[in-house]
Amino acid sequence: MSCKVEKMKIAASYRVNEPIHNLKIRVRVAQQRSPLAELLAEESKGGETRDSNFLEKEDRIFNWQEKVFGPFEIDFYADEKNCLTDCQREYHRRISDEHLEGARLYSYTENDSYYVDDDLLTTPYRSYLSLKNQTALPTLQNRKPFRERYNKKVLDDRSTNARIRSSHYLYTERISMHIMADLSRKDEPATSGSADSETLLCSVTYDKARKLLTISPDFTIGNEHERHYSVTNGHGVKFNYRIEHVSAEPTPTELQEQREATRRDVQQQLAYKEVELYKELQLPSTNISTLFLNLDIVSAHGFSYDGLFITYFIDLPQHWTTKQKERLFGRTQKCLLKNRSAHFSYCTDISLHYPSNESQQLSGNTSAILWPRLLFSVASLDSWTRYRIEGYAALPIPTTPGTYKFTVPTWRAKGNIIDALRRFFIGGSYELEDITYCSIPTAHEGKVLDKSNLRIVSSGDIKVNMNIINQNGTHTKHFNYEIDNSNRVSTDALMNNVENVLEQFKVAKERMIRIRTINS
Repeated sequence: MSCKVEKMKIAASYRVNEPIHNLKIRVRVAQQRSPLAELLAEESKGGETRDSNFLEKEDRIFNWQEKVFGPFEIDFYADEKNCLTDCQREYHRRISDEHLEGARLYSYTENDSYYVDDDLLTTPYRSYLSLKNQTALPTLQNRKPFRERYNKKVLDDRSTNARIRSSHYLYTERISMHIMADLSRKDEPATSGSADSETLLCSVTYDKARKLLTISPDFTIGNEHERHYSVTNGHGVKFNYRIEHVSAEPTPTELQEQREATRRDVQQQLAYKEVELYKELQLPSTNISTLFLNLDIVSAHGFSYDGLFITYFIDLPQHWTTKQKERLFGRTQKCLLKNRSAHFSYCTDISLHYPSNESQQLSGNTSAILWPRLLFSVASLDSWTRYRIEGYAALPIPTTPGTYKFTVPTWRAKGNIIDALRRFFIGGSYELEDITYCSIPTAHEGKVLDKSNLRIVSSGDIKVNMNIINQNGTHTKHFNYEIDNSNRVSTDALMNNVENVLEQFKVAKERMIRIRTINS
């Protein structure tokens, strides 16, 4: 007997340049023969080795978003009382008019209310730590459950629209399709939601914005007897199945339409880029100055707990504005420590605007109160969902343009021994209600700021790189740097010089024509 290799179920993504409606997927399902049955069949020189009470062999080609009804759907939609939506009424009409029968291989399209994981919709989230602690000790009388006592807010949920828009995840329009198999007994009535009658074989998702096709699991490539996927029903019967790509080649007309669509998309993108480039290159207003800040949060060193991430805030003083409010707040990815160091390389850029008269007033007094500041909050979230504040830091943005590298020390609030034990075992620590308090609070008035009642301990360091550019519509002295205009040639003078040269060339040409006429 030959050894059959089962392929791991791994999803794959493909860039699709052709129309998605040309997609065709072929699914083959075959009941697996048991080694004992094959051995008996070889000795008896023939005979069937599959169980006829279950699906023996099935082969079907599915088009993109093609609806194929299963046995349960035929019985369910045949009754008009069960059809509530327009799509379900259309299913009822098709089943009644075409006299359809249920197929062992069927599909769920975008119009069907099918979810791969129902637990996400019906079961509330419970962290692993809360489950362990709830069952570790006997329940005490009049005691709140664990999740109501601690870790109510793993992360601050006081988010604004700007914070929501700063998420790293980009949700786009996606269309899904699921290919199912009915592996139940043939003599049993089909029921909805049972593991045998609804066995997921393949999920196909198409991202229209990126033209990206994701199939889970991937297509099976290789010999039919060597490469396949495997699934087992509730009765212990095993089935092998293959997923093959059998789409037809596009016609010349479709290829031409595809080229035209690609050309239109490229032209539209170029038009958008030209508009953006024009906005970036246009001269600034004479009464508005702009500070371009490129921020790179490189790494963090000297912290103790894994799952480290850094949140930054840009605190703008009075008279400062920006059109990119969502970039005033940002958060790096979560990173594991290696030798007590976490490497992020998180980059962002933002433009800040301020009146030119304000900048001229600040040229003699570059006070940090009137200049933007970077505020950092370092936190950790480990695999047990223990959340800890690791440190705070403040960094004034330099007033002069250039490239800078900073190593910013951090600090965190210190509590008593109970707070230290809670921080170590279950997480949680003191947090600042106002993040600006790690520097100069926004609501502070007066010349003296008293922070003597704040008990703190030093924490790790953050490495930050910065590139700063100042743009101004007037050529004046700003913040210890000066634009030299001694070698600058005005536009009017340059045009006058060009006109004089052209006039002299015209006179010389007419003189040469007259001399040639006289000599002839």
